[in-house]
Parts: sequence; C-alpha cells; structure tokens
Amino acid sequence: MIKPGDLVMLTDEKWVVPGALTALKFYQRLQNEIGGKTMIVLSTFDSGKKPTKNALVFVNGYKKTLSCKLLKVVNEPG
Repeated sequence: MIKPGDLVMLTDEKWVVPGALTALKFYQRLQNEIGGKTMIVLSTFDSGKKPTKNALVFVNGYKKTLSCKLLKVVNEPG
C-alpha cells in the first residue's frame, strides 16, 4: 500500500501494456526518464470511475502523477 511520504521507484516487472503503439512509446519514455530514480509520494488519490489508485510524486524537481501499479515502495520498515 503506497501512502504519502513513501519513497518509491518504477517497478522492474514487465508492464502489461495495451497493444497500442502510442502506449508502448509512452511507457518506454517514462522508463527512460525516471527509471531507476527514487521518488517521494506527495499524495495518493482514486483515479475516478475505475478503482485504480494514482500517486502524485516528486521526481527530477517536478511533480508527476503515476499509477500506483507502476510503483514499488523502497523504504518498507523492517
């Protein structure tokens, strides 16, 4: 469960991407831009009609909204 204040990164797992070429290009650009970088979660919220959580993260000096499905927590206590 991702919550505000968590440190997160993009998951290394293979992403299930719709067959559209535009979506594939988007995820590849996202991986190139912020892959391997640690981000801090500023807030989380529901994305509207579907029960999907999004997170507002701070990375590279700006805010970015990402699906929580694409993120993994890197500072789990324990």
